[in-house]
Amino acid sequence: MTTDSPHSYRRLDPAGLALLAVGLAFAVISYWLVVDRAFNPLVMVPSIVAATTGASHITKREASRH
Repeated sequence: MTTDSPHSYRRLDPAGLALLAVGLAFAVISYWLVVDRAFNPLVMVPSIVAATTGASHITKREASRH
């Protein structure tokens, strides 16, 4: 049985934050490619997946280390 301990806390996950930042940066680049260079809009899919995954993993729950 898993329950949230009263001694657990949430902290920022640097890997999730980095993945979100990279996903957003490449989303801007891929948007520019689609609008100005007439690329296929599917070029945006990997950056959207990266940004979504990074946003959903931006925090991590950790147990206290007594």
